[in-house]
This record gives sequence, structure tokens and C-alpha cells, in this order.
Amino acid sequence: MCLVTKDGKVIRIDQSATADSFLEAALQKSSFQTAVKLLSLFSLAGGGNHVPLSLLKCYACHAFEVILKNHSENMEVDDSSKYFLHGKAIGVASNNLSVELKKKSFKINQALHFASRFVLDCLGFIPAEFHGFAADVLLSGMQSVIKEASSVIFTTDMSVSSGSSCLETVRSEISTEISTENVTLREDAHYATCTQVRCTIDDAMVSSDETISGSLEQSFLDQDKDAAMVIESIRKEEFGLDANLLNSESSMLKKQHARLGRALHCLSQELYSQDSHFLLELVQNADDNIYPENVEPTLTFILQESGIIVLNNERGFSAQNIRALCDVGNSTKKGSGGGYIGQKGIGFKSVFRITDAPEIHSNGFHIKFDIGEGQIGFVLPTAVPPCDINFFSQLVSVHPDRMNINSWNTCIVLPFRSKSEDTATKMFSDLHPSLLLFLQRLQCIMFRNVLNDSLIIMRKEILEDGIVKVSCGKDKMSWLVASQKLEAHASRPKVQGTEIAIAFTLEESDNGDYNPRLDQQPVFAFLPLRTYGLKFILQGDFILPSSREEVDKNNPWNEWLLTKFPGLFVSAERSFGALSCFRENPGRAVATYMSFVPLVGEVHGFFSGLPKAIILELRRTSCLLIEGDRSKMVPPCSVLRGWDMQARDVLPDRLLQEYLGLGFLDKNIVLSDSLARALGIMEYGPETLIKFMTHLCHTENGLKLMGLGWLSSWLNTLYAMLSRSSGQTDLIDNLRHIPFIPLSDGTYSSVDVSTIWLHSDTLSTGFDRVHRLEAFPKLNAKLQIVNPALLSASAVDETSVNNVARMLHRIGVQELSAHEIIKVHILQAISDEHITDRDKDLMIDYLCFIMIHLQSDCPDCCAERKHIIYELHNKAYLLTNHGYRRPVETSIHFSREFGNPIDVNGLINIVDMRWHEVDISYLKHPANKSLSNGLTKWREFLQEIGVADFVRVIEIEKSVADLCHYAPNNMAWDKGLISPGSTVKDWESSELAHLLFILSTSGDEERCKYLLEVLDTLWDDNFSDKATIYYDLKANDNGRSFKSSFISKICDFQWVVSSVDNELHYPKDLFYDCDAVRSILGASAPYALPKVRSRKLLSELGLKTEVTIDDVLEIVKAWRKSETSFKASIAQMSKLYTFIWDEISSSRNKVSEAFRSGPFIFVPSKSVSRQNDLLPGVFLSAEDVYWHDPTGSVDRLKKIHSQGGSTSVIQCLLSKILCNVYPGLHDFFVNECGVSEIPTYHSYLDILLQLSTAVLPSQAASAVFKVLLMWAEGLESGSLSSEDIIHLKECMTKLEYTVLPTAQDKWVSLDPSFGLVCWSDDKNLRKIFKNFDNIDFLYFGNLCGSEQEMLQTKVSLLLQKLGIPALSEVVTRKAIYNGPADASFKASLINWALPYAQRYIYSAHPDKYSQLKQSGFNNLKQLQVLAVEKLSYHYAIKKCCIASKKQEQCSCLLEGHTLYTRLESDTHALFLELSRLFFDGTPELHLANFLHMITTMAESGSTEEQTEFFIVNSQKVSKLPDKESVWLLSSTQSWTTNDESLQMDASPTTINEQKPSNLKLKASVSSSWPPADWKTAPDFHGSRCSINDEEIVSDAVTVVPVKNNADFTIENKVDELPESDNVDIQIPKFDGPELGPSKIFRTDQLRPGTANAIQAMATGREGEQVAFNHLTQKFGQVVKWVNQDNETGLPYDMVIEAGSSREYIEVKATRSAMKNWFEISFREWQFAVEKGESFSILHVLLGNNKARVTTFRNPARQCQSGKLRLVVLMPTVSDTWEDVSLLT
Repeated sequence: MCLVTKDGKVIRIDQSATADSFLEAALQKSSFQTAVKLLSLFSLAGGGNHVPLSLLKCYACHAFEVILKNHSENMEVDDSSKYFLHGKAIGVASNNLSVELKKKSFKINQALHFASRFVLDCLGFIPAEFHGFAADVLLSGMQSVIKEASSVIFTTDMSVSSGSSCLETVRSEISTEISTENVTLREDAHYATCTQVRCTIDDAMVSSDETISGSLEQSFLDQDKDAAMVIESIRKEEFGLDANLLNSESSMLKKQHARLGRALHCLSQELYSQDSHFLLELVQNADDNIYPENVEPTLTFILQESGIIVLNNERGFSAQNIRALCDVGNSTKKGSGGGYIGQKGIGFKSVFRITDAPEIHSNGFHIKFDIGEGQIGFVLPTAVPPCDINFFSQLVSVHPDRMNINSWNTCIVLPFRSKSEDTATKMFSDLHPSLLLFLQRLQCIMFRNVLNDSLIIMRKEILEDGIVKVSCGKDKMSWLVASQKLEAHASRPKVQGTEIAIAFTLEESDNGDYNPRLDQQPVFAFLPLRTYGLKFILQGDFILPSSREEVDKNNPWNEWLLTKFPGLFVSAERSFGALSCFRENPGRAVATYMSFVPLVGEVHGFFSGLPKAIILELRRTSCLLIEGDRSKMVPPCSVLRGWDMQARDVLPDRLLQEYLGLGFLDKNIVLSDSLARALGIMEYGPETLIKFMTHLCHTENGLKLMGLGWLSSWLNTLYAMLSRSSGQTDLIDNLRHIPFIPLSDGTYSSVDVSTIWLHSDTLSTGFDRVHRLEAFPKLNAKLQIVNPALLSASAVDETSVNNVARMLHRIGVQELSAHEIIKVHILQAISDEHITDRDKDLMIDYLCFIMIHLQSDCPDCCAERKHIIYELHNKAYLLTNHGYRRPVETSIHFSREFGNPIDVNGLINIVDMRWHEVDISYLKHPANKSLSNGLTKWREFLQEIGVADFVRVIEIEKSVADLCHYAPNNMAWDKGLISPGSTVKDWESSELAHLLFILSTSGDEERCKYLLEVLDTLWDDNFSDKATIYYDLKANDNGRSFKSSFISKICDFQWVVSSVDNELHYPKDLFYDCDAVRSILGASAPYALPKVRSRKLLSELGLKTEVTIDDVLEIVKAWRKSETSFKASIAQMSKLYTFIWDEISSSRNKVSEAFRSGPFIFVPSKSVSRQNDLLPGVFLSAEDVYWHDPTGSVDRLKKIHSQGGSTSVIQCLLSKILCNVYPGLHDFFVNECGVSEIPTYHSYLDILLQLSTAVLPSQAASAVFKVLLMWAEGLESGSLSSEDIIHLKECMTKLEYTVLPTAQDKWVSLDPSFGLVCWSDDKNLRKIFKNFDNIDFLYFGNLCGSEQEMLQTKVSLLLQKLGIPALSEVVTRKAIYNGPADASFKASLINWALPYAQRYIYSAHPDKYSQLKQSGFNNLKQLQVLAVEKLSYHYAIKKCCIASKKQEQCSCLLEGHTLYTRLESDTHALFLELSRLFFDGTPELHLANFLHMITTMAESGSTEEQTEFFIVNSQKVSKLPDKESVWLLSSTQSWTTNDESLQMDASPTTINEQKPSNLKLKASVSSSWPPADWKTAPDFHGSRCSINDEEIVSDAVTVVPVKNNADFTIENKVDELPESDNVDIQIPKFDGPELGPSKIFRTDQLRPGTANAIQAMATGREGEQVAFNHLTQKFGQVVKWVNQDNETGLPYDMVIEAGSSREYIEVKATRSAMKNWFEISFREWQFAVEKGESFSILHVLLGNNKARVTTFRNPARQCQSGKLRLVVLMPTVSDTWEDVSLLT
């Protein structure tokens, strides 16, 4: 076997290469052999996907360990390893390093250098395209020992490597960066593996701990004999269930238990895919148990109605076992060398798949694990009463009187979680007899089914010759088991050895013979896993995942085990031969054995490469017998298969062995063709005979010694073989070169030397007057005559003589008769491949001579007419319109002149396909004049040699076995009925296949239609008998029929035109246009065109004449995918859905799957007038339609439909209501299809969206209101969830969801681009703002009184949830005032009235009071009372930045948290405005009246008692509870006569603005309240405190004392920079003139630039120094000053880097305390916006010896919130100024 690389190199593959040989080559340090083995393994395995990659990497790891250890064997690893660090040898750092250490270091570096050279040399021997694979293996092994293997390789001297290409490959394989350090060895690398399997010291420690635990457990059990105490100790010590625990400890323990329980629940439910897996786990546990010596290890299952009972006659549970069950992954079998199957420690948890409370009764332990009391019950034991084992033992006792009840030491009770007799019984089907095959201890399994009173006993019996039998009741199953013990692989150091086995399933006949049973068998890891396609059982100690359901395919141990099975399989052949039933007939043993050989492609998964490995091993092994010599086994390449008795006469055994090195395969060894080909066995046939003759002729006197009798027999046999096969021209050509023909002179010659003739006196010459022999006078002189004795030696029977003659004729020997002249001379000339150089008239004469001679009564022609026709058909060249063609090679047709009725131009295109027609010259030959009916005779003659009107259909002999293989659907019979070597006549038409291919590819529908028309016309007369093949089986069978290849090709191409599309289809996919189909599928079904008239053709094509449920589902799928508009009648679609409804009971899953795959409900796009009218429509899914609309909104749209609008959209909405379209199919659509009775809430949103595209808002306003009302009622009832509200709100905020109608008759959404969208609840406000832009009012049509009420109550709540405010909620009143005044009197009045307002709200509005309290009374805390001289307001909408022009005069006004009042305002108006503060801006008249009345009583002199009596009894306002703090205005909310903030907050539209220096305050009333003469005013003194007595603290300002030369001492009140984002604080006083408090109206005037640029730079530099020292003190060395050395021009000055985060700081410095602004560049502001929270501005105010640092974090966000403001500075001079006159 050779491998050809991309660059054309040929590499020979070592077919004996294995993973072990790769390791051996690597250990021998042979880079060449290592490369050869690696490349050979890659090729033999069939590519990288099948190479045991993990095993090769593990071997590479081991090889490098040995190589490096051998190079440094003179040094101690413990000493040398100290001098290695991070993969590099430590260099000599000082001169005092010892000489010994230098030597050791040098040796190690030499070893590493050799390893790197080894890798590069290996890559140098391997072609470049395989470098990646090889480097992956070698580097993986090297890196497991050398941490930085890449450094060693890249520092290797290139002169010793194979070039830079290898280094490039290594570089591409290294994923980490290459280090420049020297490389070191890993410590203790011998114990490290290169795979996922690790063997560390920790494992040994665990084993040690388990041993100690076991001894402690035994000691504990010895001390406490009582098992109940063991259980109690587990509950206390392991789970902490102690009554003395504290409550906190108990609570924490419960949480831990719950967490562990949930994890165990997931483990038990999700680890295994089947409920029955627990049975295998119990069998595994039973096999791992320890049994007394005098018992047969038995496991018993008892199935009852209530559950399952498990009995086991083991020694019983110990305390250690019980503790292991109360844990996870802490199996007592871990680390043990006792050959246990299970080691995971989780197997028993699988019983929780079927039970909630399993019980265990063993050795005095009586416990259960009950998850019904909590999921910790998975591992928490609970003591239970003992069970009656005696009763259970009687259930399984065959002889109850003899039953030893004490033998069952363990009983497990598994009560069912849910009762299901069928499910329970089905679970036990997994108890197959093969379970006992590889179990190490368990010998018997019993199953007692109480439900049907049955008992099954499975018992294993090991016989001689490797036979293992397992009895199962009365039945027995047999296996031949071959096993092999192996020394453990390095990937599992703790395992000393292992054993693998193969079990072949055999069926024992009545006479004791064994027959193979070739069902697929599972792979075992002591217990069955799953099937992989193997016909035998594999057993191995495979590494498994926790689920135990398959083999870990990436584990090196498993890959190593896999490499051992081919050898074991091959060695198992001897076990078959050793069986007693095969000793007398070893050939049957080999045949039985070979039937188990897997073929490539049969096995999948992890074991997919096993068949190829087994076959390669068999090809190298002597595994077959030669006929006549049972003692000698030979390899497959040395046997000859398929021989008969005649073959042994023709090919003598001695000569066959001498010449060809072959022997006849034992006749009892029957192999399949595929297996024989895979093994490379030679088939007995013409090739063998010719090879034998070739060797014989090259032997001196070899052929002469064999004799003419033998030669005659050889020719006869060869002829028989060649006559059964076609296409053997190469063999005939070889014969023509072999000098084996005996001549009359006693010599031997070949026909390629000269022409040889065969003389026959008995045959008539056959010449007539026209064709005389004298016409060829020179021919006789040149003839070489065959030795007549050759035919005499064949005179045993006439057939033999004829066969010899025919064979000679076929080779080229010519006969002297006229008949033979035609057959030999003319046929040879007319068959010459160089015929194009001949005379055209001569070639026409040849064919005319043959045709005319065949018309005569020549007896030879009568006898051999078929042979002549056969020769003409297969070899002769006919002249056609496209030159000379052979009929056997080219389909030749009659032209119109020859009477062809087919118009070929209607079928083919000359460019695409050549249509060969017989040349008309044959009809014009002069010899035709002597013929009557010449045209008819020419047609008959040419038809015989293969000329046809249409396509040619030929009959071909094929093997029945081949047809069974290629046509399994048509030939489903028992292969045992087929006689060996049986053949059948099949019909084929390659021309029609080519024509179909062209038409199918071109898509020419017209030609396809004409082809179907031609076939329909010709079928019954010409082709119907060629559609079916009949084959008679053995005598007792009636025979079978199946489709021929001819009709199969017609059915296998897409060429039939459909009535519904422009594509071509398979015939089986189209329907025949008949009533049965059209009534259901209508006119839109894919009917075949044109309509077929021939019933036979209709049947053979397979056109559908009936409709199935699958057809309907596929048709509907095609309809909905159609690119053209689909049309159907409602009547037809109703029948279709009714058909589905009738069939849904038997195909529910299939129909449901089809419904889920896409839309399937047809809705018309037009209104339905008549049921039979074809209407366009679309298919919608069940979610897109509904049965009816309860709101009637969609129905009302019909009026709009009739009036105009977007008809298609409205009709689409109307059609989604199915009750009007399919009135009789309610149950089908609603119950079966899942169509909603009514639209969902989300569907209404889509309805509104579609509606908005069709009609004007004014037309659909009422419908929108109905939908909103329905949503509101759903919100009220709870059916409209918060998630629904969120979804609706998210949709409406999208730009495309314009579903809200407005008064401007346009559709809008809540997207900000539409401006403010609200609904009008105030006609006056609407009148004011209706003409403003950027605001839209919702329009719901003309609502009646009840609808208006619904809008104000239910719908308004919905609109609020959706984010659509009422107009009154967004309109605010903007105060316009003039002249501040003394507000102390008004403030004192408010302060006096607040406690009464508090009492009123607490009593009359408790919900509102609770709401205010939850907010911390923030609105009251921020309340300010300001008195002004003049006051007015206008309405404004802040969100839209619009305001009304008209100003309204007023006496008081609440704006935000500021209460403006004129001094002359009356108390009632003041209190009415104050009430807005508590009721969300809405005035509360009752509260104002209440406060006004008690104020009037106070002014009129009423006593406190009188006022209190009025409040409590008349107004029903109770006193405030003591726990409530009294409402009072805070001291911070002071009222002064010179309020500067009032001056700054005044609106720019203030009338008669005044300068602060000219303000004169007026006080028209007393500045205190209550009146001084009200001696008995109510008192609120006491221990209560005001809710506003709170201190507001801010940390945004830092005071930094400043020293000379920027030497700062920092006093920092800021905890951390990112938290310093509040800058609006009270500034403390500082030493020095510049840091004094400033008035806001005394700030510096903003000017462009600066007066002194040098001073500004100095100030900035000093400010940056202050900021840097300050930040360094806070954050340490993570602060970087980017401008410390020079100005960088960056948009920031400092960077704080903490881990992966970065904080950018821009410093702004000033020396003026009056300056409350600073300049910021456009680039700096862009950077601030981009960085957001990662950008801060430090404002530094420099003083004499202190500095104030203010931090503004995320200034962009603070500008948005209004805490900071941006200013645009206008130029002092501008050309764009323009004077405007104020005069009208």
C-alpha cells in the first residue's frame, strides 16, 4: 500500500504499523521509524478522525519520559530538579557554583536538545500536509514532560533540523507565547499522564483515608452492636440532626440539606436516560457483593403491584456500607483491588427514578431513604420496622418446604411512585440472559412476577471449549467466549492487569451443532452499555461516564483496549475450530467464524475503526483452509473462491500452487462477496484461467505435456464463463496474444500473429449464384488451419465441440464456409475500429451482404442467426447520420425514411443530445432490388441488431443477489430461497436515462410533456412487458416479481411536468387528475401533465390516485411556500381540513408536527360569496388566527371595508376570524389545531397595527377604544399580567407601532419622535394646547356617557400603565412674579396650619398619608414659602418646552415645592393651593375648607377647647397618634426679607424687573402667626420633633491647605473619588480672602480668553500639582499625571488605573472665589460624553495656604440632570448682528 502526497511523492505504508510499534520506534530513538509508523497509522486508520489520538499522545509522553531519563540517568532527579524553574535551566549566576552542578545542568540541557532534534527530524521525514497531525502528537508528548517545549525547539541549531518548514509547523501548533527562558523538566513527570486520566498522590491519600475510615467504622460497630445506634449516629454526625442545636444552626443546616437534596434530585433524574437503568445498577451492586462460600450468588427481583422487592444472598450490609449509601461518590469499592465493577458511588441513587422511599433490610439494619420528607432523603437514613423476608422468600421458592429463609441476608423494598403494570413489566425486559456473561460473582438472577404469577430463573453455566450457557426458564442461550489477559497500560498505573473478551452468540440445534446468531450485540463493561453495530459482544474494563451508557471515546485507556481486540478476534478462530461439532468439519468452523467479521460501515461510534483493523489483521493471518488439506491454514490472498469440480480438472492443484501460488478454498467455507473482497480473496473466473494459460505457455513444453484433451476442456470452460458475462473484451484481447492454438503442423500460435481458420467438412458452404466462393480466390492460400485433433478431443458431446469452436471463433479463428465468411471475415472487417478510413460503399456492401444472406435458407444461418445478430449487435459498425457507430455502444434509430412515427425534434435538442439514425444509403443499395418488401425486411433486420424507433431497451442478465442488494424494496424475500449463482433477466435503457437526465437538467417542460405523450402512446405495445422482472425461486416457491431497471430509471428522474409550478418532478410525487384527488386537493394539487391514458403506464409510474394524510401535509407545506398567489375554494379547503380531522386520530403526532412547522390555515384575501369560488388567500399559523372576536371590533370594520380604505389589509383582518370562513370546523381548529377562541392581547396589538396601515384614525378610533377597554378590563381582572403590560409598552414605544389614533387624524406611537402623546381630561387645557406642535391628543371617536366614564376610570388606569399621561398630569403652571416681600407671616400661617392638615389627611385619606410617609415626606421637607408683590402664571408643558402665551393673575401658586403668595391673598386660596402639595398637584377643596374654618375660628377668638371639639366632633378628625411626628416647616426653610434665591429663580418674563440693590420689601400684614392676642391658640409643644429636623451632609468638596511651591497638606472629606458626584453643598469658610463665601450675583463676568496667559498657565500647573498630590494621597501609586513632564494635549490630565478599570481626571484651577464657571474645550467635552462615569472634573480653588477641591463626576450626566449648566459665550463683535425695531 502506498500513499501519494500533494507534490507527487509516493510513500510506502507499513501495513503492520500499530500504536505499540509507534511507541517501540520512539523508545528506540529512531526518528525515521517513528515517522513511518505515525504516517502509516494515519493512513491505515482512514484519516485523523479514526486515529487513536489520545493513545498516541500518551505513548509520546511515555517515550519522552524514557528518552530524557536515559540521557540524565547519572544524576538524581531530586537533586537536579531543584535547579529548574519555569521550564528553563538556571544559568550559572556566580563563580562559586560547584563543578558537579554545572555537569548536571549540562547533561540535562543536552537531553533537552536531543528531544527537540528528535521532534524536528521526525517532522522532516513526514510530508508537509501531515505536519499538523504529527506535530500535535509529538509536541503533546514533549510538553507533558517539558513545560516550555517550544523554547527548546526554537533554540535548536537549525543545522541539525530539517529546515524552517518544520519549525513553522511547530510554531503553528504552539498556542502559548514562546518564552526565551531555558527549559526544565517537570518534577516527578513519570507519574503525570498526557490525558484527562490523572494518577496523583491524592488518590493514594484517599485510599488511605478510606482504610482508616473502614477501621474506625469496624471499631464503631464493635462498640455499638445495635444497628439502630449506627443509624442514629449517622443522622447526628453526618447530617447534624440533633435536638440540642441552636435555632440559627438548625436553620443553616436545613438550607444545606435542601441544597444537597436538590443536587441529588438532579443527579438521580438526569444521570440516566431510562427508568429501567436502576436494574443494571442493582445487578452491578449484587456482583460486587461478598457471598458466603456455600451459596450460589443469586439476585432476585419480585414484581408486585405496589413495588419491587430485591433479595440477595450476600453476607449483608456493614456499617461502612450503610455510611457509603448515605453519601455521594464515597463508594466502599473505590481504590479496591477486588475487581469491582462499580466505583462511582452513585449507582444506588438510580432507584429514585421509580420510588420515593426505598427500604434496605440487611444484617439488622432496617432503614429507608424517604424524599417525601424532603430531598435530603436521598442520603438521610430513617429507621423503619423489619420486613417479612420469610414471606418474600416463599414467593420465589420453587420448593417452599426446602427454602432456607436465612439465606436472603439483604432485602431491598422499592415501592412504586406511581402504579403502572405495563411500565413495571416492561422495565424488566432489560434483564437479558447476557447480563450474567461477564459478571465475576453473580451466578443466578431470578424474576418473580406476582402480577401474572410467573417465575423466570437465569443461571450461568461455563462449559468446555469456551462455551458459556445461560438458562432462562426452559430456554438456553449459548456464547463462545474468547478472552485475553493484558498487562495494564501506563494510563492507569494503579491497575496491575486487565482482561478483555469477545462473546459470539450461537444457536444450538437439536443435533448439538452451533449456528451463528448475527444480531447486533451491545458492548459490555461487565454489564451492557449500548450497541455499536457489532455482531458479537465486546467486553472490556472500559472507562465510562457516570451514566454507564457508552464508552468514553477520548480516553487513552479505552483506545489502548480497542487496539487489542483485533488480535483477540483473530485468535478466537481457534476456539471455533476446537468446538466438538466442528472438529470433523473445520471448514464450517471457519465459515461460522467468518460470518461474525464486521465490515467497514457497519460499526459506528467509538468502535467504527474496529472492522478495518480486524480485516487488516485477518489479511496478515493464515485464517482460511484449502480444499483437501484441513491441517494447513493459509492467508486470504492464497485461496481461490467460487470454484466448482470442473475447475479442479482444468486447474490441477500442484500447477495452480506452482504458477499462481493459490489453492482452492475449502468448499464448506462460504463467504459473502463483500467480505471476500475486503479480505482480498481471488475469485475463480476467466482471469484465473487466462493467467494460468499464460504461465503454462511460458513454460517449456508445458502446454504440449497437458495434451489437446485438456486444452479442449480448458477452452470449453473458458467459453462457458465468458458467455455468462459481458464486457470481457480485454480478456479476449489477452487470449489473442497467447500462443495456445494448436495448428495442423504441430505448432502453437496466436491469432494476433496471423489469421487462423477452422475447417469443417460437415457444414455447407451456403454460396448461391450471387455470392460465390470464387469471389475470394486468394483467401484459401493464406489460411492457417486449426489442428483437427483439437475438435476430436472434444467429441464427448456436441455442445463441447460447439463451445470449443465458438471459443476459437470468438478469439478470431475463422471458418471456411460462406456462413463463416460472413461471421469471421465480414464481421471482422465491419468491426474494425479504424473503420472511418474505409470506403463507405464497401461498408454498406458488408451489411447488405449479411442482410441478404440471412434471407436465404442457409442452415447455418438458421442455426446461428442469433449468434450472427449478436456479433452484429455487439461489434459491427453501422453508418449513421453521425458516422459509424456500434449498436451495442450507441442507441441507433430509424429515420423518417425508415418509417419512424416519432418526431425526434420534439424531444431533443441536437446540441444537448445526439440522436443517431441509420443512414439512408442502406436502402438505396442496388442489391435491394431483388428483395420484395425491402423496407419491411430492412426494418426487421435492423431491429434484430438493436435499431429502434424510440429508445432502445435491452435485456441484461444480472445476479439475483446483486438485484437483492440494489433493490431491497422490491425484493424482500428470504435469501435462503435463492439458489447459489442464480441470475435474472433485467431490462435497461441507458439512452432513455440519458434523455431523462438532459430533460431533467434543462427543465424543458414542453419536451417533457411530449416525452410523456410518446411513452403513453407506445407503452402498451412496446414497453409494458419490460417494466416487470419475474424470477422463479426454488420449486416449492411461486416466484417473485419486481420492477426492472428500465422503469426504475423513469421513476428516478425529475422530469414530469406539474400543473402547479414550473418545475419538474418525480412521477411518484405527482397526482393523477381524478375525482378522488380533486375533491380534496382541488385545482392546486400537483397533477401530472399531460393526462396519462394508459392504465398500465399510470400504474408503473406510480402517480398518486388517492390522497393520504402525508400527501395532504406535504401539499399544504408546498402551498404555503409557493411564490405565486395561492387560490382555493372554501368548499375544497373545508373538505381538506375535514379529511385531516378524520385521519388525525391515527396520525396525531405527525399532524401536530406539521402544524408546528409552519402556517397551515388558509384564509381568503377576499370576502367569501360562494363556497365553490376560487379565492386568493394566505396560510396563517394557529397563533395568527382566532375563532371569533368578542369585542366586535373587527366585525365593525366591514363597514369600512365597504366604504373604501386598504381593502387587502382589512380583508386580511376579517379573514382571521375563522367562524365566518369554516363554520362547521370549530372543534377541529380550536381543539385540535390550538386556534384561540378569541384573539390574545398581543394579537389585538397586531390587529391595530395592520388596521393603522389601512384606514384613517378617525375611522378606527372607536375600534381602538374597544381594544383599550378590553385591555383595561383584563388589567382589572388580572388576566392582563404585568409582563403583558411591559410587552405592550415596549411595542408601543417603537417607531413602527403607530397604533394610537390622534385628534389630528394621524397614527402615532409612543416613540419620542412623535412628541408628547396624551389623552385629554381637561377641555380648557386642551383648548389652550391643541394648536401647539410636538403634542398629540388621543382620539377615541364620539364616546357616549358610559364610554366616557370607562375612559375616566378603567381606561385611564391602563393608559397610565402604558405611559400615556392625562393632559392635566403633564401641564404645569409657571409662576411669573415681581418684587419679593416679607414671607414670615405667610410662612408662620402655613407652619401653624400644617399639623391640622396632617390630622385631616391622616383621618380622611389614610392611603394618601401612608404614601406620603413611605416617601419620607420629601415634598414637605422641600416646601418653601415665598411672598411676592405681583403674581401670575401661564400653563407650560416642560417635556415639550412649550407654554401658553396668556397669563392668568392669581393670589397664590404652588410650583414644584415652592408656594408663591401675595401678601393680600386670602387664607382659603392659600390653603387650596397648599393642598396640591399633598394630592399630586390636584387641589383638595375639603382640606382647604377645613383649614380655612379653623383659621377663621382662631381669628375670631375661639378657645383651644372649642376648636378641638369642632375638629373631633363636627369634622370627625381624630387626634394624631403619638408615634407620628408633627409636620412643621424646617429651620432651613426660612423666610427672609432679602431672599437672593428668589431673585435668581425669577422667571425671565418677570414684569418690571428690578436690580437687587433697589429692592424694597413690603410687609402689609403681621409677620407672625397665630395672632398675638390669641392666648388660647392650640399648642403643639412637647417631645415631638419636626420631620424636617435633618442635617444635609455632602462630601463633594474637599478642603486642601496649600503650602509654598505646591507642597500640600490634604484634608480630605471625600471617602473615594467615584462617590464624589454631589457638588451642590454649603461651602465652609477658609482662611484667606479668596475662600470667603461669595454671593451668586457677584460672579466674574464671562470673557473670552484671559487677561494674562502666563498667569493662567501657572495657575493651571499649580492646580494640577494640587490635584495630583491629593489623588496620590487617596489612591496611591495608581495615579498617573500625564502632563507631569510636558503638556501632552490629551483631553485629560490624570489617569487612575485600578486593575482593568481606568478613571480619567481633568483639572480646572482658579484663584478667584467669585468665579463659579470654567472653560472646557470641545474635545474635552466630547471625551467626557464618551467616557461617562469614567470621566471626572476636579475644580481646584487656590487660596493663600489652602485649596478647595470639588469633584464633578460624569459632568455630561450632571448637565442633563440640571446640576451643571453649559454656557455658549457670544462674541463681543459680530457681523451677524441685526437691529430690529420694536415698534409695530
